[in-house]
Amino acid sequence: MPLPNPPAVLLVRLPNPLGDVVMATPLLRSLRQGLPHTHIVVAGKAPYAALLEGLSSFDSFLALDDQTSHAQVLRSAHADTALLLPNSWSSAIAAWRAGIPQRIGRRHQGRSVLLQKVLPPILAAAPMTELYADFLPAFGLARAVLPAELVVTAAPRTPLPEGVSFLGVAPGAAFGPSKSYPLPLLQQCLEQLFATFGVIPVWFGAPQERELLEKLAAGLSFASVLPQNHSLSEAKALLQRCQCVLAMDNGARHMAAALHVPQIVLYGPTHPAWSAHALESTTILRREELDCLNCHLKVCPKADHPCMNRILPADVVRAVVKAL
Repeated sequence: MPLPNPPAVLLVRLPNPLGDVVMATPLLRSLRQGLPHTHIVVAGKAPYAALLEGLSSFDSFLALDDQTSHAQVLRSAHADTALLLPNSWSSAIAAWRAGIPQRIGRRHQGRSVLLQKVLPPILAAAPMTELYADFLPAFGLARAVLPAELVVTAAPRTPLPEGVSFLGVAPGAAFGPSKSYPLPLLQQCLEQLFATFGVIPVWFGAPQERELLEKLAAGLSFASVLPQNHSLSEAKALLQRCQCVLAMDNGARHMAAALHVPQIVLYGPTHPAWSAHALESTTILRREELDCLNCHLKVCPKADHPCMNRILPADVVRAVVKAL
């Protein structure tokens, strides 16, 4: 049954992974359209304020960090309803301690005792855009899956050469090293793309990946573009300047999709079904013949890491050229 009345103040607790936040933007837009008189507050990691900047689907942003009690931050919203997108106990406990009377979330590991409205657990792989749309009927709204969206609010500060094609390259993954393409193979792809087509890489990664990006850039025989800072505002602006993006199953792929930039995505340990949105602009490269796919292990137990090592550089180059 839906809530008897629309919330006066709705707090949406964002997921933690960057890609999932991007995939939550259709839900925010549907809530805004369906609840025009509700004040919508979103709460999530501080960098996500820049990620979501420019969207009209919410009214304010609350930053969550490890130094301040999440319950204390959530209490400041004075919300009467909390929509909890993470399936964690910690998000449910924080909303309960914040005194938010109506708490909505999925059943997961017994945390239903802290929820007033409980959605069924996730039983099979599905795009997060669809899983988040499942929350809409709780507000009496029709379930709808809209495209993800981001807005670029400023020009990039990083200098870019004129008259060349840019390939966004996002080699890392917060999930773990099992998602990443071997660096020598990646460099081989980039060298061939530059030598044959003059394509310049623009590097994308989290602040903790800066050393990796610098190492990759230094290993090329030509100059590439390394962002001056790692703010998500700068990342959005640079992504929009790229003709396409070569990424692992990571947040950069989702950002590019929301900005309508074609993506070539290398999948191995994770299932593409979890992120199967914007497929009209996505090329998936995956060794379908392997029986170890979708292991969801952060570190590959096999010495040769076959799901990534067997993706041929020639196939990667061909996919990039086609997207360009």
